[in-house]
Amino acid sequence: MGSTRSARDSILLYTLLPLGLLLVAIGILGATTGLTVVPFDPHHIGTQVVGLVVAFAGVRHWK
Repeated sequence: MGSTRSARDSILLYTLLPLGLLLVAIGILGATTGLTVVPFDPHHIGTQVVGLVVAFAGVRHWK
């Protein structure tokens, strides 16, 4: 049996998942060290939430 994964699913999986995990890591790093990476998110909550949403959108394309 062949794989049902399309090229679009592979592209979305391998771009959205690492990007989301990177955003979560930046948010956690900023929250623990006090570094402000994103100037409009001084509390780093938005970066972590958006990172999780992007990562879950990437996981949705995992088949």
